[in-house]
Amino acid sequence: MPADSPDDFIMTQDLRKKPEYYNIEPEWVAAELVPILTTPTYGDRTAEALVKAMKINSSKDTKQLAEAKEIAYKEGFYQGTMIVGKYKGEKVEAVKPKIRDDLYSQNLAFAYSEPENLVMSRSGDECVVALCDQWYLDYGEAGWLKKAELCVLVLLLVSLVARWQ
Repeated sequence: MPADSPDDFIMTQDLRKKPEYYNIEPEWVAAELVPILTTPTYGDRTAEALVKAMKINSSKDTKQLAEAKEIAYKEGFYQGTMIVGKYKGEKVEAVKPKIRDDLYSQNLAFAYSEPENLVMSRSGDECVVALCDQWYLDYGEAGWLKKAELCVLVLLLVSLVARWQ
């Protein structure tokens, strides 16, 4: 687990303190954090440094964790340097697209997006966002349009015949 995520760091601490509460085996969270980048301000344990400095005590301190995450990720991206792997010694900002491309080319990752906040429709309804195997109609496609017009015409004719009977 990377050592630069305040959320991961504090949740790991929570899990280690109360494994029985979370119904997990203690060895599941026994691994040490793995530093993957270093920053001038926080060194190679950004999350731990921020959690201590901001006096974050649990994963329920959501406001402070959000602030710590913002600080950690901004510091890591713009000031961070990789300390492991193929891109060791390079700036995080420069290697992020390289790592993404490496993962895509090896079929180890795929593009994925999700909203960060509540999504509302124009009618004011809350939207549920999900990645689904979904199909769409191409209203401009000529063959589909001709079939749709034919169906409407048949329905009209059936309706008229039904009225006259």
